Amino acid sequence: MLKKLLLTLALGTAAFAMHDASINLNNDDLEVKGNVDIGELNQSDYPNIYFLTLGFLNAENENVDVDALLEAGFKLRQEVRGVQGLRFGLGFKGTYTEVGRLKHAAVPLGVELAYTLPIDMAIPVIISGSLDYAPSVLSFKDADRYMEKRVELGVQIVEQATLFVGYRKIETDFEKSLGGDYTYNDAGYIGFKVKF
Repeated sequence: MLKKLLLTLALGTAAFAMHDASINLNNDDLEVKGNVDIGELNQSDYPNIYFLTLGFLNAENENVDVDALLEAGFKLRQEVRGVQGLRFGLGFKGTYTEVGRLKHAAVPLGVELAYTLPIDMAIPVIISGSLDYAPSVLSFKDADRYMEKRVELGVQIVEQATLFVGYRKIETDFEKSLGGDYTYNDAGYIGFKVKF
C-alpha cells in the first residue's frame, strides 16, 4: 500500500507543475508533502502565491493500530513587505485518519512563517514554523479537535533544494465518550525539500 502511494505521488509530480515536494523521516515515521503552484498551472499573473497542498504521514504507534494521516488543502503564501527574508502563509486543509476503530476527520485552519536568517553565509539558513487548528465545529466523524504544531531549521544547499531537521506534534483528539485526548504523533525528523 505504501509503495503504491509513493509511486502515485511521484508520478503526480511529473504530471503537474509541482512547486515543491518534501520527504522527511525518522526511525518510525515517513512523511511526504507537496505544494502544487496553481499560478503555474493556469499561466496566472500570480505565480508562487496560491498552492494546492497534499500530504501523507505514515506514523507508528506502539499502543494502538493507526492508519496513515492523509491531507489535502489550499494555501496562500507570500513574502512580507518591508521584512526581507520573511514569508507568511495561511490556508486550510482536510485531514483524515483512523485510530483503532475510531475515525478522525477535520478541516483545520493554518498559519505558517519562514524566515531566512540575515547572516553572511554562503549557504542560507531558514527557520520555519506552522500551526494548524480545528475546533470541534470543524471536526467530524468521531473527532473533537485537531492541532498540529511544527518547527524546522533548514539549510538551502543549492537554490532548488533544502535539507532540514524538524519537530512536529499532531493531536487528533476524539469525543470524550470515545477516549478524549490523543497524540497521533510527537517526533523529530530529518528531510529534504526540492523545488520544481
